Amino acid sequence: MLSFFKGGTDTEKPANGKGKLWILLIAAALGVVLILIGGITGEETQKETQTEHRTQTEEIATYRKQLEARIKSLCESVDGVSNVTVAVTLSGGFESVYATEWKDGNEEYVILGSGSSASALYLSHSVPEVAGIGIVCRGGESTHIRNELIALLSATFRVNSNRIYIAEGKG
Repeated sequence: MLSFFKGGTDTEKPANGKGKLWILLIAAALGVVLILIGGITGEETQKETQTEHRTQTEEIATYRKQLEARIKSLCESVDGVSNVTVAVTLSGGFESVYATEWKDGNEEYVILGSGSSASALYLSHSVPEVAGIGIVCRGGESTHIRNELIALLSATFRVNSNRIYIAEGKG
């Protein structure tokens, strides 16, 4: 046993098992401290993930609103179209693209700098894909206007014509 309990030799045992009790109490206290530290680290990681997700969600919502405003303005520029309401559906999210290279059969990021200043070579930032566009407008009942709007939006935003719907708005 440990000699620091009574100041004796390694062969002496602590009196009445008090030494074992102290070891158990110290081990339990260390266990509680480790659990608390792990919980704090986990909470910080979870908060960072939630903040990152909220920021990306806000960024996508802002992008969608900007697209809807552009589409509304574009549609209102067409003769015979007014009172436009737009809904856009996006697919995916924003994505950063980094340069990669093949080394020893594995694809790896191209790294610039060294040590704490090392970072991957950033190439571009891709935006979410427009998955569908819905338009409600005055003039939407006309086949000619509908076809013109569908062709315009399809060409401008690279959306298949079957993913664009035009409807007549209220009076």
